[in-house]
Amino acid sequence: MLSKKETLILKLLYENKHRYLTSQEVASGISVSNRTARKYLHSLNEQLEQIRMGNINAKPGHGYQLKLYDGEAFESFYLSELKNKKITQDSCIVQESKDRQYTILKHLFFDQGPVYVDHIAEELFVSRSTVSNELVEIKKQLKPYNIVLKHKSNKGIYLVGKEQSIRHFIMNYFFVSRLHDNLYTFSIYGHLLEGINIEEIVIIVLDECRENKLRLSDFIIYNLVLHIGLAVKRIKSGFKMDSSVIVDITPDLPEYQTARAIIQRIEASQGIVVPTEEAHFIALHLLSKTSSANVFKKTEYKESEIRQQLLAVLSEIDQSTGYKLHKDSILIEGLMLHFIPLLRRLQEKRTNENPLMADIKQQYQDIYEMTVSHLNKMAIFQTYPMNENEWAYIAIHFIAAVERFCNEQKAHVLVICATGLGSSQMLKNRLERELGSKIYIEKVISYYEIVDQDLSEIDLIISSINVPTILLGVPIVTVSVLLNEQDIESINQAIAADKITKKIDNLQFRCNQTTINDRFSAFEQCVSEELFFVANEYADKTMILTEMLRRIEQKEERVLKETFMKQIKLRESYSSVAFSNYLAVPHPIEPLTNAAHVAIAIQPEGFYWDQAHPNIQLVVLLSPDKFGHLNMDVISQALEPILDNREFQQAILKCTSCQSFMEILKNETLNERVVLEG
Repeated sequence: MLSKKETLILKLLYENKHRYLTSQEVASGISVSNRTARKYLHSLNEQLEQIRMGNINAKPGHGYQLKLYDGEAFESFYLSELKNKKITQDSCIVQESKDRQYTILKHLFFDQGPVYVDHIAEELFVSRSTVSNELVEIKKQLKPYNIVLKHKSNKGIYLVGKEQSIRHFIMNYFFVSRLHDNLYTFSIYGHLLEGINIEEIVIIVLDECRENKLRLSDFIIYNLVLHIGLAVKRIKSGFKMDSSVIVDITPDLPEYQTARAIIQRIEASQGIVVPTEEAHFIALHLLSKTSSANVFKKTEYKESEIRQQLLAVLSEIDQSTGYKLHKDSILIEGLMLHFIPLLRRLQEKRTNENPLMADIKQQYQDIYEMTVSHLNKMAIFQTYPMNENEWAYIAIHFIAAVERFCNEQKAHVLVICATGLGSSQMLKNRLERELGSKIYIEKVISYYEIVDQDLSEIDLIISSINVPTILLGVPIVTVSVLLNEQDIESINQAIAADKITKKIDNLQFRCNQTTINDRFSAFEQCVSEELFFVANEYADKTMILTEMLRRIEQKEERVLKETFMKQIKLRESYSSVAFSNYLAVPHPIEPLTNAAHVAIAIQPEGFYWDQAHPNIQLVVLLSPDKFGHLNMDVISQALEPILDNREFQQAILKCTSCQSFMEILKNETLNERVVLEG
């Protein structure tokens, strides 16, 4: 992964790829000295050559020019590594500081040898004083854990604290914060791994790797935890572990010893017996770099070629769904690591039974089918045919990625206070504590700094003083420095409104990417006879919505009405949900149900919805699922052909069943396709 400075240099070189840039031009572009710029250029060149994307050609008297090996492959890499990053100078400075702190902390917690300030300064291409400044910030982070940073001339810098405190910090800083989306996703489909304590497995893996002086990346930790969780699930479900194949790993290796230690602790904590052979497969994860070389050596394709095959199908998925999977580094690296033991199994013509396969195919059918249909196109899987068990394992990675996509878009917030530093810090702390899962605070500024701010990436301004909205063109919520309950509710409403706006902005893209058949098919998956009814002539808006929600509650087997009603009311406060003179499409702002539902109510006599729509005859209530299995934008598009269709309006008034309603809708959909194709 490139640092922010390297990112800026790559951007400069790519935008000027048809000419040479002098070191002075590069240095000026990233605000460093010529000497430091050359160090960054050298580091960037090494990374580009390592991933076989290209190199930086240095020509005396001319400067530096980017040379690409594969333009198309580089485009994917460029979009993935650059376009999704903010690279303004201010954000660059902040991110560089965080990167430095992360590197220093990683040395302090995971290196077994001494850590010296001079060595860190040389590694990071910064001065000793810069490292000292970062150490001041690191001390603040360590203080709540009662961990002290100390220094001795013959020992360098080191940490002093209880082992439990050190482990707690590692868990929170290196894994919970950085792998929050993965751990959160585990909780989302926790029923699939019922009885498996994921965080306990993370701690066991961390403890044993530190004990045996193994250094692992975040991705390897995540994949190893997933592998162990699934192995425990298989054993508890009565599946027999495959012990017929011996993996060629020397028992004396520290990776194997670590795997054995992990298994012993898992056995003690879970009350199970894990086959000895499982240590070989855990060791494979710990030996990922070494084992990957051996595995990929047996295939027709290089590791870089398989990565490009993967990126190509992810881009294809994004085109058809609107996701951004080709930019999800957790998904990409996770799959590449998963492919190592997978390809080994395929090469040896064996497979693992998957205890989650039935649940995945039933509860995540669309993601499972998406996984199979697209990844099946990868050339590597033409060589090695896959079965359902293996596809279900891969689908788990996509379930996590889709969940991340649905939850990662926090509102980017600018906080404005008076000049008092104490009050601004208090407000910031309160906001992070109460709304940290929904907002990302870009900056806290005083009123007098507003004119200097770039607001292009800001979704919402939270201010303790009155600021005219028209002045800035960004939604503003005025709050008390103490942030009371009413303030929190106002912010939540503003965030919800921002989400609606983003969905509307994205609607045109999704419309272009979905076929008419896709829309009808998606709609059809969510309806049922139980969710269809014809209301009597006396039924009003409240009665009809209440009956629709009662039916959804029966489907979900839990109480939803009160929360659902509040969400519908809140949605209507932004704009009407009546899409025509006779059709209303109410829906909550946020998904509330585990499965996606569409409830349909017909009231032939018509009833009062609001002042502008006094004679609504058809209500289609949309309830998106929490997991984003079905795209409600696509489903709502199925209604577009019939918004102002008088013939359809007359026909549906005679419907007495969901089946007859869907037949009429299908005919209207086919008519639209004929018109478009004609």
